[in-house]
Amino acid sequence: MRFISYRHLPSIARTAVLAAALAPTLAFAGELSVTGEGNVQYTPDSVRLQFSARAENADPQKATQAVREAIANWEENIKAYRNQLDDYNNATLNLYTQRIPPQKEGGEPQVRSVASQTVSFTLSALDTLNPVLEAAQDSDLEYHIGDGNFYHSKEDSLQQQALGHAIDDAKAQCEFIAKRLNQSCGEVKSISTNGSSRPMPMMMADARGKSGPVTAVGKRTVNVSVSATFEID
Repeated sequence: MRFISYRHLPSIARTAVLAAALAPTLAFAGELSVTGEGNVQYTPDSVRLQFSARAENADPQKATQAVREAIANWEENIKAYRNQLDDYNNATLNLYTQRIPPQKEGGEPQVRSVASQTVSFTLSALDTLNPVLEAAQDSDLEYHIGDGNFYHSKEDSLQQQALGHAIDDAKAQCEFIAKRLNQSCGEVKSISTNGSSRPMPMMMADARGKSGPVTAVGKRTVNVSVSATFEID
């Protein structure tokens, strides 16, 4: 068998031999795509409320007077908490005519006047929510309060926190996988949000009209996910 000395090989052949010898240890750059998840739990600290006074009467003046009295009673009952009601709007009283079909065939339709007025505001001190609702009930005002009424005054900041957690999670996944492959997580090639869920209540009491005050507001969660592609070196 004839042996050829490495130093006697042509330069091109030497390069090929060297590459073949190093092939098992070369690390070729690639890309890795991961999905990061982030969430933030919070409890709403504010509520949007709308109360309405409504009265019907054949006499438009009596219907109007009944609504004005209800609003006046509300203003009196809420006096102790009035400075805590933000964005307060006491809308102008509305009056319209409603025709009621006759109860008997051949009878004349009834005409009734309907007066209404709405009061809307936001409340950031939830510890005063029940007294405010009681004041509305005592004033014969109608209202509905449910999940959509409650919110956090810094929801944009909470959304950003959840997004930050999602980005951190994606980066941590990349670093973990790269380390397991004896490589390193490099620069971000692309990143996009996959959408974020609107805050959803975990538990909350509901009040409608005079069914009773709200006694508890449950926690909510903001969830955000991102898709990111990293270079792997």
